[in-house]
Amino acid sequence: MTGIEKAIGETFKKRALLISALTHPSYPDPQETGGLSFQRLEFLGDSIINSFIAFEIYQIFPNANEGTLSRFRSFLVSRRTLAEIAVKFRLKKYLRIGNQKQKQPDFINEKIMADAYEALVAAIYLDRGRKKVERFLAKCFKPYLNQKKLFQFASHPKSILQEYSQKKSGSLPRYETKFDDQKELFQTYVSLNKKTKTKGMGRTKQEAEAGAAAALIRKLKISNKTSFCPMGTVLTSN
Repeated sequence: MTGIEKAIGETFKKRALLISALTHPSYPDPQETGGLSFQRLEFLGDSIINSFIAFEIYQIFPNANEGTLSRFRSFLVSRRTLAEIAVKFRLKKYLRIGNQKQKQPDFINEKIMADAYEALVAAIYLDRGRKKVERFLAKCFKPYLNQKKLFQFASHPKSILQEYSQKKSGSLPRYETKFDDQKELFQTYVSLNKKTKTKGMGRTKQEAEAGAAAALIRKLKISNKTSFCPMGTVLTSN
């Protein structure tokens, strides 16, 4: 058993699949992978993870609406979450990267780690089958697939405010964003029914909007439990 197999707790029958999953496109291929690329495996792994997570959260949250389920899935399959799992398995240690890329200190970033994890999932599926990969994914996502923890992890101020607003008035929060040239930050105001208004600032429009929404949630003392009300599909604001 190799180091990476010990790290992930899985063994491979076809070693070329494992090598492919760990080989970045920048690495000069010594024909060890049988022509199967990191990127093709990543594509397949993404679909496998999405399918697994969708089924799991559908089972865990029988009363959650489509919007809530979509938010939970987005969090669980996000680049950040997948990269966290990859770090726990020390995938960075086993990645094969081209020499020129290795010289770039920040090259192996969150995206590369998430992509490598997706490729690894696909490799396990192709080598050992669906049941084996599902057991592997269950092990990987066990810390996240918990009702209380998942809600804490995935709750987003904009989503909470949006669902609260829909429940109370059937309308969406109104966001007004502009860029502050002097501070070099985005500034957002959010209001409900043109009344209560709060401000948020951030390096990106998304950060500013989230900050404004969080401020309004605090001001109105909105409970996070709002996100579990069965209201159907959550609308999105522009």
